[in-house]
Amino acid sequence: MKKLDKILLGHNPLFGVDHLSQAQGNAKDQKFENKNALTDILRYAHSKGVKAMMMSTHPRAQVILDIIEKDPVLKDDFTVYPLLPYVVKYVRASNEKGMFNVVKDLLGQAGTGGSLSMFMSGLSSLVGGNLYKTIKILIDIEMLPFKNHKLGAVFMHDGLVDLALGLGCDEAFDVFRDHIEKKYSVPGGLITKNVPMLVDTLDARGWEEYLIMAAFNKTGFYINPSLELTEKTLKKPGMNFIPMSTLAAGAIPPQEAFEYIGQFPEVKSVVVGMSKKSHIDQTVDLINQNIR
Repeated sequence: MKKLDKILLGHNPLFGVDHLSQAQGNAKDQKFENKNALTDILRYAHSKGVKAMMMSTHPRAQVILDIIEKDPVLKDDFTVYPLLPYVVKYVRASNEKGMFNVVKDLLGQAGTGGSLSMFMSGLSSLVGGNLYKTIKILIDIEMLPFKNHKLGAVFMHDGLVDLALGLGCDEAFDVFRDHIEKKYSVPGGLITKNVPMLVDTLDARGWEEYLIMAAFNKTGFYINPSLELTEKTLKKPGMNFIPMSTLAAGAIPPQEAFEYIGQFPEVKSVVVGMSKKSHIDQTVDLINQNIR
């Protein structure tokens, strides 16, 4: 598997997401409504060696992508790791108009932002009941905002991964990985809230190498079914693991958090949300000290 960036800037703080405090999330949301504030934090992170970022298709994502594309420094030296899809968007839309109409609307985007052939292919597969062909077309539509950007890997959202696990739709993982690797020439990764269950499923499908992102921290915050079993699973051959929620939403001091993460050689990259320059300084130093 290709070498990935060591530090990925998490998108949550820039989108106003805080897992413990809505008030703090709202404050960040207001702060980063200002393009200058976004540009400033991205440039500062880049100056400290953080040259990559996780990016969902959140409504604010396009603003950040435009900043990167137009900035003379970031444009050619900043890698994006898309996270697909932005599940909340589809849940809200499907409640309003039904999933079939949501998919039709998405295919309509291909006729404007993509190509007529993409639209026609997607529409025919939807009407014909070709589920996996439809999935590929929807992936391509979700990828349209990233077409002018350097890509590191593309991840399937944990909401979709864990739903597929629960429903036994294991083939979806093969379809996603193979399509991403073939069309975009980068690894296709999976995000989950249950690493052991996902790895067991991929093993049964003959996978020999995995790119998995999940919450991982010494308190077990957001980790299922247990921290002990997850630690054991990380040691499997072929594992490429990217931890997130490493600070357990601020419950673990950074020094303690990254010393723990550094005990696992399978961890060569980490995603962490940083919205202040002082936080960037401290976090980058600690990650470089503990993760090789």
